[in-house]
Amino acid sequence: MNDVLEQTEAGREIARRNREQGLEQGLEQGRLDGMRALLRAQYGELADLDDLARRLAESDHDGNIARIVAGTTLAELRSGGARLARVGAARLSVR
Repeated sequence: MNDVLEQTEAGREIARRNREQGLEQGLEQGRLDGMRALLRAQYGELADLDDLARRLAESDHDGNIARIVAGTTLAELRSGGARLARVGAARLSVR
């Protein structure tokens, strides 16, 4: 942003919003990258790795990480839904 615009209230507001938007996008990308890495480490290379990682990162990120660590099968992860939440919760409560 040029110096003249940065000296105005509107310019500072635009800069603030841009920073917030950048931070949010970075957080989303980090969650996706982490989910992708976890899936690859747990299940190996998958044909639908990017799609599955995106879906799991966008739905219940922390819960899906717990389910993967607890040993949820790929079929369960791919099917999603309430059944997955029950299975994951049951497996976590056993530990």
